[in-house]
Amino acid sequence: MTLSIAAAFVVGAALAVSGAVLQSVLRNPLAEPYILGIVGGSALFSALAVKFGLVALAAWVLPASSFLGACFSLALLLVVAWFASRARDANGSDAQMRSNFSTVVIAGFVVGGFTGSLDWLVLSYCPPEEFTRLTKWLYGSLSEVGPAALAAGIAVLALVMAVLCLFRRELNVMELGHDEAECLGVDTRTVMIVAIGAVSLATAVSVSLAGAVGFVGLVVPHFVRRVFGPRMERLLPFSALFGGVFLVIAQAVAATLLPNVGVGVICAIFGGPFILYLLASRHSGEGRDI
Repeated sequence: MTLSIAAAFVVGAALAVSGAVLQSVLRNPLAEPYILGIVGGSALFSALAVKFGLVALAAWVLPASSFLGACFSLALLLVVAWFASRARDANGSDAQMRSNFSTVVIAGFVVGGFTGSLDWLVLSYCPPEEFTRLTKWLYGSLSEVGPAALAAGIAVLALVMAVLCLFRRELNVMELGHDEAECLGVDTRTVMIVAIGAVSLATAVSVSLAGAVGFVGLVVPHFVRRVFGPRMERLLPFSALFGGVFLVIAQAVAATLLPNVGVGVICAIFGGPFILYLLASRHSGEGRDI
């Protein structure tokens, strides 16, 4: 029980921080690892590693597979971003950049659906016992977390937080827009690479520990921004704190009230209505571009 609580906190913190960073660099309030399909890619490669027995080779195989899956999804998104950047270069305006980033978010929905379909294709070739175990894991499960995996997750999360804190000034400036950030001397390409790498690592940790858990990176950063402000000095640590607490509570609800339901389902119950709220707030004049 103690291991599952600690793992829930690490996973929630990793996903919340990832969402906060993605929303800042993409300047879109819907940007988070699950919606962009990064979680789906990580889950797909992790399921493949389990299906073919690769996880029995070494403890690092599952996190490495998750990281490769995150990179796979991000590569698809970057292809879309590259084509969108050609339109931005022709127009030369930051308004066009925001439109491009909205295109990336829409592409994320497609990538997530594509990788999710491949997940079920992999599951269809599994024997009944393995099918049940993988299905439970894909809906979010913390029941099989071991001490070694938890220790590795804590170490990676600490590394991600340290790197992002080093780039907190640049991430703050990126909130103004990429054109403005470049005028202020920020190397936006380097910041994007660092941010994407950190998000990939954090997402790989969360998927390897808990499977496909979504919407934590959507709900928590918005709450933190409203209460503590958008500056990274407060946004990063408070997102990690409240993200961890949020998933611990979701795990407690899943374990006590709905024992047959994964923690990812509990998070989706909160996250779905929140997306509708963001869409409604856009039409009422609040928030940034979606």
